[in-house]
Amino acid sequence: MGNNTNEKVESDYIFDKKMVCPVCDREFKTKQIRTGKARFLGTDEVLRPSYSGVDVTKYDVVMCPHCGYAAVNRTYGHVTPKQIQAVKRDIGARYHALIQNEEVYSYDSAIRRCKMAMLTAMVIHQKVSENAYLCLKLAWLYRGAINEMQEAGTSEQKIEKYRNSEHEYLMDAYKGFATALETEYPPICNIDEMTLNYLMTSLARECEDYDNAIRYAYAIIGSRSAASGMKEKARALAEEIKALKAKE
Repeated sequence: MGNNTNEKVESDYIFDKKMVCPVCDREFKTKQIRTGKARFLGTDEVLRPSYSGVDVTKYDVVMCPHCGYAAVNRTYGHVTPKQIQAVKRDIGARYHALIQNEEVYSYDSAIRRCKMAMLTAMVIHQKVSENAYLCLKLAWLYRGAINEMQEAGTSEQKIEKYRNSEHEYLMDAYKGFATALETEYPPICNIDEMTLNYLMTSLARECEDYDNAIRYAYAIIGSRSAASGMKEKARALAEEIKALKAKE
């Protein structure tokens, strides 16, 4: 539903898309971002994307409201017959149908959906990198929720709870991607090698693993294939991390 001024509201950027669940074969609607509507503004140090008018991260998980099967758009529906049976047994049998009547997804709703995607990933034994990516997305969602709560003047006590959750999932993402890098080769979850090294630099800093943070940064700085802009960002981050390390 739009408004009569030039200013767009969040619902202007989304639409209801019909889907058929590959697990229970039932039809449902999921909210998706309209292609080309939101303008990309950039990413922060942990690659959380920023768009004009809408937080696209809230709409990246597709979840069947009937059986609970959930996954990010990139992997939704990519399940084998064996995985379908596992979801039916371990999720569907215990799942209570979710009635959805939100015009737009709230952060709490998006967080629940992402956690269902994480549960699905565990049940179907997805790659460790996919679990790490979901942890990263959860951290993005908590960060978005924190920004929204700060603007609304929410109590610091509640914000701190969300801040702790954000940090916890950033740590889980770091551990997961570090494990994935031992067995998988970039691109990992559609993230190229240099971008992944930058992400790992930022995550390692978040986890106060400064030695490895600097190591990941220098993997970019010393690379022949890294773009000059990426190298400059890595150098700046490395200097920040050295300063933090010196305070220990």
